[in-house]
Amino acid sequence: MTSPAVHLVHALERRVRMRAPALAGHRSVCERIAEQLAADPACEVVSVRPITGSVIVERTVGGLEPERLRALLAGLVEEACDDDGHRIAAPRPEGHPGPTRVARAVAHAFAAINADVREAMDYRADLGTILPVVFAVGGLVEVGATRRLPVPAWFNLLWWSLRWFMTFNPGAVSEELRGGGGPQDQPGVAGEGAGEEAPPCDDL
Repeated sequence: MTSPAVHLVHALERRVRMRAPALAGHRSVCERIAEQLAADPACEVVSVRPITGSVIVERTVGGLEPERLRALLAGLVEEACDDDGHRIAAPRPEGHPGPTRVARAVAHAFAAINADVREAMDYRADLGTILPVVFAVGGLVEVGATRRLPVPAWFNLLWWSLRWFMTFNPGAVSEELRGGGGPQDQPGVAGEGAGEEAPPCDDL
């Protein structure tokens, strides 16, 4: 099996920065990798960043061996599994980091409401067909009754917010349609050892 790519970004005597693209988006895996690297006596400070898959190793006394650290990290990434026990996959394309926990929760809630509406309508219609008609009719009635074009009403703003949510969170909607939505646990940062402070695993 070929080891996942681990790039050596820059190397100083006491600071080495690497990048493992496969780590991007896997916070819990980053935490475990930080803990495993911190177990090496040479790795006094370890920072793993889930957003980019960047790994920084620092040492205050003595030098670091960049190639040894790169090989060590490559081995850890190769064996790393997510919380479901699956080997970590390639990262999502840049600019598409995937839906947030809030986006997944909102998509899950609206999917449940939409399912109830479809069942009540004997699967002849759902929110996607009912709401545009209701809002359009409501808008026309208001204009006809007042003889003026008012500022956007609450139902216009609601529909626009739903439309924008679906446009800018396609991943959350797609996951819910595939049955893969719902909040995911995000455990805290793993520590270096018993009674020791945890190596940071930030989003910077």
